[in-house]
Amino acid sequence: MNVTAARIALRERFDWIALDFVNTTVLTRSGRVDALADMTEFFSWMERATPPGWQEVRPEGVPDRRTLHVEAVRLRVAVDRLLEASADRRAVEESTIHALARAIGWARTSRDLEVGASGVISVTTRYKAVHPAAALAPIVDNAIRLVTSVDTSRLRRCQADACLRWFVDTSKGGRRAWCSMATCGNRAKATRYRARHELGGGAA
Repeated sequence: MNVTAARIALRERFDWIALDFVNTTVLTRSGRVDALADMTEFFSWMERATPPGWQEVRPEGVPDRRTLHVEAVRLRVAVDRLLEASADRRAVEESTIHALARAIGWARTSRDLEVGASGVISVTTRYKAVHPAAALAPIVDNAIRLVTSVDTSRLRRCQADACLRWFVDTSKGGRRAWCSMATCGNRAKATRYRARHELGGGAA
């Protein structure tokens, strides 16, 4: 595994936990890298990403932790397909809907109304595990909220040749092409610069 690429995938955030989750698969020069393939790395990612309700539904026993890991890798495919269908404005496949609905059923939810010291009212969703992979239910909730609340014309996969990651373009002009300026954007600019230099006879 390309350790550097995996660490970048585990570290970067995209404003939606569902995007953070699906973007843990990246392309490198040596091929596809799954940053969650290792169970230890997966749980390290979950601890840093802290999806809603994580502290309440985090499994402790080894068998349950393995179940969560296996189901997470499977679910990531369904979330990716949901994003593809939404970005392409086509119907979501029944198999994808089934996979998402199955994951939602792994946790029971309740909503509590709370009033802060300043009088501000907020609603908190609480999760209760009914399956070892209950921690994935909030990620699916987030994915559904994403595709039903954002302009799908701004939900995009990075246009860099060696990238699979998704992002929501929040720029004013709506022309963002890369998932991250710090990674893919800079690489694309460097590639264009080299191409112009070569075409200009860069022997100078």
